[in-house]
Amino acid sequence: MPRVIGPLPRFAEVHVRRALELIAKHKRIGRKQLAGELGVGEGSMRTILNQLKKQDEFVQVDTGDLTVGKIDVATIVRGAAKKIKRGIEQRDEAIKVGAQGATVLVFKRGKLQFPDEFIKMGKKNSETIIKTFKPREGDVIIISTADDVLSAETGARAAARTLVKSC
Repeated sequence: MPRVIGPLPRFAEVHVRRALELIAKHKRIGRKQLAGELGVGEGSMRTILNQLKKQDEFVQVDTGDLTVGKIDVATIVRGAAKKIKRGIEQRDEAIKVGAQGATVLVFKRGKLQFPDEFIKMGKKNSETIIKTFKPREGDVIIISTADDVLSAETGARAAARTLVKSC
């Protein structure tokens, strides 16, 4: 049995989710203020923020008119482009868990594009997403949309799960 070094964390998954909501709401918020609002110590807050940095899975993004909801949360699924047909299955899964929808993009030939390739991706949105996720050939970006961060993230998670069962 591996030996654990250091004290056990004094926070739960709910603190991590709430931290994401507060960061999205305030845009700029200090670690000390964040810790105070969550009711955790500064050490726990550092750990939460470090975990979020490493995870970097689900990011609130501004995609303008690309989606239909107020809040957009995006995620990347590495190497899953071959599993995408038209993106409808992913959209449907996002809707089932409370999101308003999901947009699926594939990174091919150095560009972000819709799976059917008939619709062109706007340059500004494309640049923002590429800068955020740094996709590689064959990666999939899923942007879930909803009226609140939690529903948008849950939608992105459900849509990604259709491509990677371990999500």
